[in-house]
Amino acid sequence: MKKTAFMGGYDKSDLIIYIAKILTVSGKKVLIIDTTLMQKTRYIVPTMTPAQKYVTTYDGIDIAVGFDNMQDLKEYFSIEGDLTYDFILADIDSPEAYINFGFNQIDLHYLVTSFDVFSLQRGVSVLKAFRVPTLVTKVLFTRDPESEEKEYLDFVSMSYKVRWNDDVIYFPFETSDLYAIYANQRFSRVRFDNLSTEYMDCLAFLAEQISGLSKSDIKKAIKLIERA
Repeated sequence: MKKTAFMGGYDKSDLIIYIAKILTVSGKKVLIIDTTLMQKTRYIVPTMTPAQKYVTTYDGIDIAVGFDNMQDLKEYFSIEGDLTYDFILADIDSPEAYINFGFNQIDLHYLVTSFDVFSLQRGVSVLKAFRVPTLVTKVLFTRDPESEEKEYLDFVSMSYKVRWNDDVIYFPFETSDLYAIYANQRFSRVRFDNLSTEYMDCLAFLAEQISGLSKSDIKKAIKLIERA
């Protein structure tokens, strides 16, 4: 079971769902855990369960909402050992959630942010949970990345035990992508309709990194989703 932490105050729900869909179509069993304060997936993922905490299946993806820690989730499934998933993708916006769900330096880490002050500060706050130097990849939603912005992110995180990956993933977020995401939320299936080529390329790259699958396998999965 491979765990990936998507950290930050930036809205990551749709991004994580899209990556999970690529993985499930590739034959992998995936669980998304929404540990965030807002728990946006309660509203964008349809469910008939009006419970405080639950696991629902959305277009082949299992999504857990309302759980406080990993042990709480195991009790929900009535198991004592590891959860039976190939991949766990966690949406995390606080150091407490990072610790409670048992993440550590051997897991895969992404800091997802734009360059507004709230997103930056909330994202960097999660780094407080690191007890040893931890490798993190920056996923930056920005149309025109500037060196001053990147330097500012490095500056505000310099007191934490973070090692930044030399590779940086840029989502050149366009208004058209935002409109496409809103439209796709209104369907009961995960769709990639009208997302820009640049957005899709970044999704494919992230899915490849997380899964270890080949680029051709990821492309095949995306084509299957687009044809559905």
